[in-house]
Amino acid sequence: MIFKAAEDFKKRTLGALPSLLEKVAYICSLQTGSGGYMHWGFTRAYGNRPTQDAIYAAHMETALALSHAPVREIYQEYQEALARSGVAADILDPDSFVLKAPVNGDAILSAHLRLLQDSVVALALQERTTHQVA
Repeated sequence: MIFKAAEDFKKRTLGALPSLLEKVAYICSLQTGSGGYMHWGFTRAYGNRPTQDAIYAAHMETALALSHAPVREIYQEYQEALARSGVAADILDPDSFVLKAPVNGDAILSAHLRLLQDSVVALALQERTTHQVA
């Protein structure tokens, strides 16, 4: 079955990631410095513009959903994702973990995602430090 790029990205690519946090972090890992997205397979299959539009739409949807989630739930998803390891271990590493908004001028969403990122990283580092001391 042939999916449009947006459906394909949402169902197949993001569908493989179990939590909302992992989905947003994965999309952010695809985001370039200019705000576009780099996904070789999708660009090859669908072309650049449909790929950019598909990932942007998924990014906006998942980022907004994450911005409505309580920090406690987000941190729980973070811990569960790290326990599973795999792809999540790389994109959720406290030293490289990034949550960014789609480039659209929404400064409030961008600031909120930065606060969520900072909160998760601070909790992870505090937990790591607490376990080392104990």
